[in-house]
Amino acid sequence: MIVRLPTVPDTAAEFVRQLGDIPLDRIRIKPPMGEATEGDLVKALNGHPKLLCELVDGVLVEKALGALQALLAAYLIRKIGDYADDNDLGLVLGADGPFQLKLGLVRLPDVSFIPWDRLPDGELPADPICPVIPTLAVEVLSPKNSASEIRRKLAEYFEAGVKLTWIIDPKTMTAKSHTSANRVKEIDSGGVLDGGKVFPGFKLPLADLFAATKRRKKKSR
Repeated sequence: MIVRLPTVPDTAAEFVRQLGDIPLDRIRIKPPMGEATEGDLVKALNGHPKLLCELVDGVLVEKALGALQALLAAYLIRKIGDYADDNDLGLVLGADGPFQLKLGLVRLPDVSFIPWDRLPDGELPADPICPVIPTLAVEVLSPKNSASEIRRKLAEYFEAGVKLTWIIDPKTMTAKSHTSANRVKEIDSGGVLDGGKVFPGFKLPLADLFAATKRRKKKSR
């Protein structure tokens, strides 16, 4: 199905601004801008080579990727996943797990958590694009993420039913914890990621997260 915009921009420049001032090398033009569908997204995710894309306003937008971002996301998935398993809280997905926030809008958070109460059957739906909204979404910033893109994502996440987002900034080794698009807590490099009511009891010092990029010293016996 093609989900057309209520108002199609007159110029490519306007379209790019609408998408969140995303760098042009992340915007796919096949299918043509404004005509991409969820089916096209699934083909990209299952293709050879695999393309990690989001579907926004009928456009396939490639995820901003990087080795550092992938490592930090993997560390978070391991820590959040272990905690969720130990406390029987729900499921944790990585960056290749697409979520339909609404018809024609699909996002791929770097890390996401779905509590069991949003999965009444106790298992993840088999749909290639998950129709269940996570309560926690994490984005690990890349140099190719724009501020406008992140603002738009935050608005979409909370409108869809996400309750908590963490925006991790590897460059400054800081983070922002949002409980709404406009309600944010700044976390400095000495601070702690806190799951609050969304992921109760979970705490992770940012220092531990960013230390994951280096070899740990062996403890002396």
